[in-house]
Amino acid sequence: MAWAVWLGAVAILGLLGYALVTGAGKPGRPAGVTINSQTATLAVLDRPAPDFSLTRFGTGETVPLSDLRGQVVVLNFWASWCPPCRQEAPTLERIWREYKDRGVVFVGIDIWDTDADAARFLQEFGITYPNGPDPNGEIAIEYGLTGIPETYFITRDGMIAQKAIGIVPEETFRRALDALLQP
Repeated sequence: MAWAVWLGAVAILGLLGYALVTGAGKPGRPAGVTINSQTATLAVLDRPAPDFSLTRFGTGETVPLSDLRGQVVVLNFWASWCPPCRQEAPTLERIWREYKDRGVVFVGIDIWDTDADAARFLQEFGITYPNGPDPNGEIAIEYGLTGIPETYFITRDGMIAQKAIGIVPEETFRRALDALLQP
């Protein structure tokens, strides 16, 4: 009996050690999250985009993805503590401003972050497109997120045309959006 208690204690200590080393359970440093620091390549998916409702930072307004039908949607998953996300943020804002009057909507989804850190990130980079939290990771799970940043290009009829894992260069953004805006 004492042997079973000892074995159980060792197993629990092992799990606690793993959580401590990997940062599991800490806001901003979850276990199992990959930082995608490489330049992105686009993968063709051609599948329906899972619907969700996102509560916007600042306004509390709810943005259902289904309400954006008829527009091209760029869905970007990010976190304030992610160096590649910070590197990509100015590009996202620049491309958003360039394409927002052409039927393109950007939506940012902040994952595994605190609201205060996310607000500082948005202010630091002057982000003006809609952003909100995915506090339980439900949207990330629906989309099959493997790391951050990840960007999804969604057609006017709600299909995921392409997925980019990593930092998307400006020219790649423009080519992808121009192709989706073709009649």
